[in-house]
Amino acid sequence: MACIPDLVPGSPAVLSITRWVEDVWLVELAEGGRIIAKQQFYGLLTRDEPHDLLQVEFDALRYLRRCGAAVPMPFGIDPEAQIILLEYAGRETVADVLVTPLEASTRRQLAAQILRQLTRIETHLQEAQIDWSSRVIPGASAKELTTGWADVPRLATKALLGLWRRSCGSEPAEALVAQVLLLCERLGRRTPKLGISDYQPANIVVDEQRRRVTFLELSKLGWDWTERRAVQYTTSVDGSGISLLDADVVAQSPLDGDALDGHHILFLLLLAGRMLATDKGDITGLARALGTPLSRDPITTELRRGLQRLTLAE
Repeated sequence: MACIPDLVPGSPAVLSITRWVEDVWLVELAEGGRIIAKQQFYGLLTRDEPHDLLQVEFDALRYLRRCGAAVPMPFGIDPEAQIILLEYAGRETVADVLVTPLEASTRRQLAAQILRQLTRIETHLQEAQIDWSSRVIPGASAKELTTGWADVPRLATKALLGLWRRSCGSEPAEALVAQVLLLCERLGRRTPKLGISDYQPANIVVDEQRRRVTFLELSKLGWDWTERRAVQYTTSVDGSGISLLDADVVAQSPLDGDALDGHHILFLLLLAGRMLATDKGDITGLARALGTPLSRDPITTELRRGLQRLTLAE
């Protein structure tokens, strides 16, 4: 970490360096304060490319920070070591919050912040779209999003069949399968936006007071749907079905509530499909979450009503 005095304002001496998680270190400064040092493990493979992981992350964070977005301040990069130095924004992530008992009001406040700040990040990237669209990571173009989405109907209906056979011991009604296919088609017609491609609960940090969120991992930009990003940022991936989203949060969010509801259903179905394929984990929570509506959209409400049979069959 010899680059720290050269990149951090004031050239502070380093008191200690502690490995936090893989490729990330917490740096304690001698004069007080903390920063984060992160190594871009695959960065050398993209060096000097338009989608250079280290440079894209530094440039995106610097731009978004100037716009007032909820991202950490980047102090600088060391291209040889593939290190980026970032402002310390907290230790707890949304993944931690999801498994921590909290007041409902705190969870809703965090969810509202995530949806609002995600919208701001995408808005700012759209405003400078000419600058960022050429720096999209390979595989994350709008065309490739459409190509990848073409397989979602098959995967979602396969998961539905597996869930139904396991929980109900029978086949789901053809009308229910048709509703899932209609939902996939409907969501696939929506216009995607340029934004973050690595969206998961572990990539948002929450401060110690649980009042402020900070988005991490902006090295990979790509095209996707805002509502899909929002669902996967706020929903557990452990199969419990736990999410920061509820009907009140969705109703008051700046995003499309019907699309949020729909992407939530499909994300849970796809997650259930992966769990069924490995025969690992308890899917009881997933089944319960699939039957809980997040909007008043008649299409998703009818689908949720049909999915409630999974819970009744427990």
